[in-house]
Amino acid sequence: MTPSTVVIAQNDPGVAQGLANDLHAHFGRVAMAKDAVELRTLLLHHEARVAVLDLEVVNVEDVRQLARTFCNLTIVCTHRSPDERMWIAALNAGAVEFCHPQDIRSILRAARTAVANRLAIAA
Repeated sequence: MTPSTVVIAQNDPGVAQGLANDLHAHFGRVAMAKDAVELRTLLLHHEARVAVLDLEVVNVEDVRQLARTFCNLTIVCTHRSPDERMWIAALNAGAVEFCHPQDIRSILRAARTAVANRLAIAA
């Protein structure tokens, strides 16, 4: 069984690197995308199970399309100043969680729970 991959698309390179460092302990591979095009390429190439997406890099429609295209992908959306409207839109588009990008606990909890639930359903 190949190790799970998480793909990160964050607007701030420092935040992206911090997330990568924190998530690397929990996922076999961590890849970072600079934009929506590279994000799709990395998702396909690594067969990623989790994507942590900054809504400053992708928009809600991108999230919706990713959720449709990658059925087994867990999407966690982030934004440096999230609000209720963005949160509802992201969840309606297919994200499992929406939080601040430095809230590693929430990101990790959402990613691990969703991946575990998908594995349990598949078994």
